[in-house]
Amino acid sequence: MAEITVVTSILAGIKHAIDLAGFLRDSTLTSEQAEQKLKLADLISALADTRMQVVDIQELLSEKDKRIEELEEAFQSKDLLIKHNEAYYEKASSGHATGEPYCMHCWEADHKKYHLYHSHKDVNISICHVCKTEYTTRRSRVIE
Repeated sequence: MAEITVVTSILAGIKHAIDLAGFLRDSTLTSEQAEQKLKLADLISALADTRMQVVDIQELLSEKDKRIEELEEAFQSKDLLIKHNEAYYEKASSGHATGEPYCMHCWEADHKKYHLYHSHKDVNISICHVCKTEYTTRRSRVIE
């Protein structure tokens, strides 16, 4: 999270530099006015481009932090789940699968735990509400 504080500080500095350059551009200068105003306009443009790039970096850092948090959570859950037939389950103290089934596809692809639900059309089918993968109920049932 320290990266976001640094990026915010950089953005504030760039905004201040843009404001100063704008003030200098708008003030009346006595010598070589046109050339100085052109250089200031170039400076403002460069600072604005830099500011946009820093905003992009800030968004990337935020996404990175979110993904790291998701992966840490998945890593902590890794030893708590066990594969049984067509689904993943919580691991009981005995080491066996127990409880309601989690979607095998979502866990293996994204390390996300989503419970399966029974299809309204066919009681022999369980479905993941996120990825819509279908499983046979007899191979992905609740284990007591």
